This record gives sequence, structure tokens and C-alpha cells, in this order.
Amino acid sequence: MQHPVARYAVLVLGVAACILLALPVLPWLTSARGVAGPGASDAVHPIPAAVAMALGAAAFTAVACVVGRLINAAVGLFVLGCGLAVIAGRTGTVIDAAFDGDTLMPLACETLAWGAAVLGMSMVVFKVSGPLIDLPARTPGGPFVAEVFNADAWRGVIAAAAAVAVAWLLLRNETKGQAIGVVAVGGIAAAYLARRVQQDTQPILLMALPVVAFGIAQAIAAASSAVPLDRLVAQRALPGWSMAMPLDVVAGTLIGVPIGLGWSKPSDGSD
Repeated sequence: MQHPVARYAVLVLGVAACILLALPVLPWLTSARGVAGPGASDAVHPIPAAVAMALGAAAFTAVACVVGRLINAAVGLFVLGCGLAVIAGRTGTVIDAAFDGDTLMPLACETLAWGAAVLGMSMVVFKVSGPLIDLPARTPGGPFVAEVFNADAWRGVIAAAAAVAVAWLLLRNETKGQAIGVVAVGGIAAAYLARRVQQDTQPILLMALPVVAFGIAQAIAAASSAVPLDRLVAQRALPGWSMAMPLDVVAGTLIGVPIGLGWSKPSDGSD
């Protein structure tokens, strides 16, 4: 789909659809304190909350596949990220996690679990949508797994580390807007760097690597500190990457990386 008006119409409709699909998920995340907790584990009923989140993510992925087929996979994943951002924006911050009695390690594990989920969603969207035009398939007609996991794709670890570094430098408070926004900026930086270190490989794995990198950084912070989370929050001693909750990381990454890929594509790119 090349007509600009049609492309923007599909983008707006896709984002609107994800917003509407996100609304039924939010009530399931209500915690014992009467507000949406930072994650499904903080909900009054964790298992139904996790199921609601999984169904919501599946619905967002379906919308992303439609948008990806009509425009491209990166735009489809951006739309998916917008849907998750609606949920993330209404859920709790690290302050709520401290009040709910959470610790850093379970939050880190949840971020890592989301990394696996993002990889799965990215694979589905790229499989349905096809490769980005400015990054041709490495082996046309070859196995899809080889497009996801290859030597060039794993160089995205370097780009993912850049996303974590951006959060460490810029994330200074617990507000949702700053958390999602800073992670998105990190995703943009990761995409720019990936263009230079990954050469010609589809950014399928790249969509998940920043999430995994955040999870690893959060796990290291959790393992290296014996101070309770509530005290760390009160002392404002948390590193930037630990102030972003798992959903903040996922939403910011899936918004930032596609934007970075679009801004950094070659000037002669046709898509």
C-alpha cells in the first residue's frame, strides 16, 4: 500500500482498534488496593488477569498482522505496541509495586517472560506480513527460522544494550509517561545502531532483544541489592532500567524500534 492517505488511514484505524481491544483487559488487572497493579501477578485474581493479558496480546497481534500485510511488519508491530501502551499507561508504577510488597527479581522475571512473548509476536507478524522491502530476505525461499536467528541478527545484542543505557541515563522518576517514553527513545537508538551492526537482516529478533536486555539488567540489579524495594524507592536508589515496569518496557520497545527503523531506513527505501 503506497498511497500516503491510505497508509495513514490504516495506521490510525489499527491504533484505534488496539485501544478498543485494550479496554476490556484493564479491569482484570485490578489489585487488592483497588487500582491496576504493575502486572498480572499483582491482580486480585492473577490467573484470570494473565489470561486476559494473553488474549489481549493475541488480539493486538491479529490487528498488527492486518496492518503489516497492508503496510509493513514494522508498522504492524508499532500498532501492537500502542495497544500495550494503553494497558501499561493505566497500570501501576514501581511505587505501586513497592506498596504491593513486590520485589525486584519477580519483576525482572516478568520482563524476561515478556521478551519471549515479544519474540513470538514479532515472528508471527513478520511471517504474515513478509520482510521489510529495504531489508530483503537473507535467503529468499529459505527457512523462516534462519531469518530470525543468524549471526547478523545476534549482533542486535549490542543495539539492545544501547536501549538499556538510554534508560540508565534518562529515566529519573517513576511516572508512566517518562518510563514508556524513555524506553521508546532507547528503542529508537537501538534501531539506529542495529542498522549499522546487523547489516541486511530482518529485525525480527531485534524487536525482543531490548526487552530481554532490560530483564537481564533488572535481574542483575535485584541480585546485587539486599535492600527492600520500598526502601530503594524511598531513597530513589533504583537504576533507571528498574523504574520501568515490564509492560512499560514492552510497550516502549515496540513503539520505539519501529520508529527508529523507519527514520533510519535508506533514502531510496520504497516502504
